[in-house]
Amino acid sequence: MKRWLGLLLLLSGPTCGEGVDVATTAGSGTLTTCRSWIVYNSCETHKVALPERIAIGDKIKLTFGSNQKTYTFHVVQIRHDAGGCTILSDASVKDDGEKLYIAPCQTAAKPTSDAR
Repeated sequence: MKRWLGLLLLLSGPTCGEGVDVATTAGSGTLTTCRSWIVYNSCETHKVALPERIAIGDKIKLTFGSNQKTYTFHVVQIRHDAGGCTILSDASVKDDGEKLYIAPCQTAAKPTSDAR
């Protein structure tokens, strides 16, 4: 019985909040950037176009704003949540800093070296 339970857990995929290696998108998401000022923190959100597949290590070129700004977002972590995925960069500090939110998203683990 324990063996079947372990197999079921293995096949069920990532659980809520668990890190994954690859996420697929619907082509758009929300970029949140936060700045820490001396007295307070301020955050801004921007709708951005995204590639259909995002993986850890990718460098995504984002363009946003009415006065278009171009920014390169380096993906270091992907978290799968109940409603979507949160993509973190090397500039993310815990939940402050910058992040991408994608809903809906599908996730997958990186294939092992012996997978074909």
